[in-house]
Amino acid sequence: MIQLIEEAASRAGVMLTASMAEETAAFCSYVKEANEKINLTSITEDEAMASLHLEDSWHAVRHIPLHARLIDIGTGAGFPGMALALVRPDLELVLLDATRKKVEFLTESIGKLGLAHVRAVWGRAEELARDPRYRDRFDLAIARAVTALPELAELSLPFVRKGGLFIAMKGSDSEAEQASGAISKLKGQLEDVVTYGLSGLDHPRSLVLVRKLDKTPRAYPRRMAAIRKSPLT
Repeated sequence: MIQLIEEAASRAGVMLTASMAEETAAFCSYVKEANEKINLTSITEDEAMASLHLEDSWHAVRHIPLHARLIDIGTGAGFPGMALALVRPDLELVLLDATRKKVEFLTESIGKLGLAHVRAVWGRAEELARDPRYRDRFDLAIARAVTALPELAELSLPFVRKGGLFIAMKGSDSEAEQASGAISKLKGQLEDVVTYGLSGLDHPRSLVLVRKLDKTPRAYPRRMAAIRKSPLT
């Protein structure tokens, strides 16, 4: 697994130390072990994990400034958040998920790996984004989800401070222009769309980079039912 991890890092342009590679391999083993009891991920083969989880996560590294405070929205098994934490000890990370068992798994993994700069939090994004301990508190929010970009932006941008960045990890860049109106209402601006390929994947991936221009209006995020019934345009 170590060799696969090193190759994935090289493809993503990430420099790994030996200890980083070892800790990443250890975390992957924790995921596979826990996945037998908890539905963390359908991707469990070593090569697929290295490419579709680790390499995919690490393509965001170059867009994250030093010493940033970062929140991973809907982290699931810990991708991209844990993958980023393992190679960027300078970051302060919050891994947010609405499933308690996933947060318990991540908290245990963080403890085993001694990652003092990472914390897993249980809660719903649309609720915590209204909490003053979290709203406007992060230099960067990142989310990797199949959720449509307007919904993802509404859930994520309120966490980001003015001048900060939201990174949406998507399967296609076609959503970005269609979501520009929604992003504008949330006081964000589309800054760039970066496309890349992954080993073993026959379609491109993309990072949608959204700059936070001002504080998101207090009306957002709405309740999840409203977000899904009437997506922002």
